Amino acid sequence: MLDVPPDRIVTGRLLIRRESAGDADAVADVIGRNLARLAPWMGWATEEAAQPSVQSARIAEAVEQWNAGEMFDYGIFERDGGAFLGKIGMHRRIGPHGIELGYWLDARAEGRGMISEAVAALIREASRLDGINRVEIQCDAANLRSQAVPKRLGFVLDRIEHRPIAATSETGKHMVWVYQPERLRA
Repeated sequence: MLDVPPDRIVTGRLLIRRESAGDADAVADVIGRNLARLAPWMGWATEEAAQPSVQSARIAEAVEQWNAGEMFDYGIFERDGGAFLGKIGMHRRIGPHGIELGYWLDARAEGRGMISEAVAALIREASRLDGINRVEIQCDAANLRSQAVPKRLGFVLDRIEHRPIAATSETGKHMVWVYQPERLRA
């Protein structure tokens, strides 16, 4: 068993790796191009977040969180060509035996199974972490694209929680999808 996941994960089409300071421009550019579709679901998606300096600071903070074992934040890149496609992360904010996965993708990469491929890779890595027996994906009940990923990958809807609205399209009904523990260890 491992205390931390690997820095790099390679799948059939993707390189999923820890971000570096040199990624700030690419991340800011993709956020800027996708603000209209990210902002309704993600409160952090603002004009400010589309600035390279803000992304540099966020990446530096992500390094600290990784080193503290709190969050394992990755960039999703094309395996061939290296284009930045989006982000995915494992968060230890749901208790000592759980990992929450969060993700977003550039519109140009949607509809090709890229995020499902990345999530499946992180499920495998989460299963190798010491003490982890639960993987969750959380999304607003109105976010149909985000719901499609856990449904496609065999998660089950565990519950719907009522939470404060953090972005304009949210309903306050927060779905918590759980990857079945017996499948996690399989």
